[in-house]
Amino acid sequence: MKIGPAVVAVVAVGLCVFTLGNVAHAANTESDLPVWLQERFEPVHYDLTEMVDDTARGIDQFFGTEDSLFVENQSFLRVALDTRLQPGESKIDPSVRFRVDLPTTKKRLRLIIESDIEEPLSRLSEQGVREVRGGERFSTNNSAVGLEQRSSKDPTKAWVQGLGLGVKFGTPLDPYVRYSALRQWNFSESKWQINSSSRVTQFNQRGLQVRTNFDVNKPLDEKNTLRFQTYAEYEERRDSTVFSQTAEINKVLNSRTALRYALIVVGEDRGENTIKDYILQAYYRRDIHKNVLFMDIIPEIHFPTEGNRDPYVALTFRLEAFFRGNFSRSL
Repeated sequence: MKIGPAVVAVVAVGLCVFTLGNVAHAANTESDLPVWLQERFEPVHYDLTEMVDDTARGIDQFFGTEDSLFVENQSFLRVALDTRLQPGESKIDPSVRFRVDLPTTKKRLRLIIESDIEEPLSRLSEQGVREVRGGERFSTNNSAVGLEQRSSKDPTKAWVQGLGLGVKFGTPLDPYVRYSALRQWNFSESKWQINSSSRVTQFNQRGLQVRTNFDVNKPLDEKNTLRFQTYAEYEERRDSTVFSQTAEINKVLNSRTALRYALIVVGEDRGENTIKDYILQAYYRRDIHKNVLFMDIIPEIHFPTEGNRDPYVALTFRLEAFFRGNFSRSL
């Protein structure tokens, strides 16, 4: 592996991660932003949150009942900006997801507008899987609008099934139908938990797409969790299956900061080798403002297996903002 500026940058970021982690233990404030920036950000956040909430309740009232003005509404707007640095390539990758929840409609619906209809179910493995299958996250041809109806059952007691339909933008427009299923199993004696998440999408132009994600985890103590994730994706258009296997340790440093160490194996059932890449990853996540604005720093070392490529270092910075009234989200 050649030692260059990228390696130095990752080492520096690694040191920052541990330094920030130690500083975070002593910080009890709700925000890392300077006062002048908070004064500019909060009015914008309030206006967008009000717009999301008013839009959701207005649509729900039209299709549902007057109770839509008072019941809990799970609508949100998520805006993220990724900056990814790696040898020979640097890119800025924005993404938007807007979900309108309609809780009082007779059959509960969600209106989903997203900039990435192909966003992986497992965000941890997204970089490796995206590299194998190719493609930018934010693209007019990769955006969609759709409706989803999902049952309100408890996933620990029964399968939560959903049915959706929509249109993927592009030339020509590509209508799709989607089925999804979620389930969770808890084993109180051993503390292991298993989560299953799958979806099957039939596009008119692109054909069949099937994705499944298994998440097996167990808390080691109050602050550390052992986790294994398996992700697989079949695309009829590519006539291949991309998969990833992840082993990780999640550490909660405090109520606003988390750190994850992961080994990721990414593969595809075609080409020279089934295994395409081995990735060592650290994932630092910080709530930088009142549980609505987050910062991620993700250094990685890749060991590709094809094309005589040397190991290389990649670095991702992510800024992520959520707009929703009374929003609560775990790290």
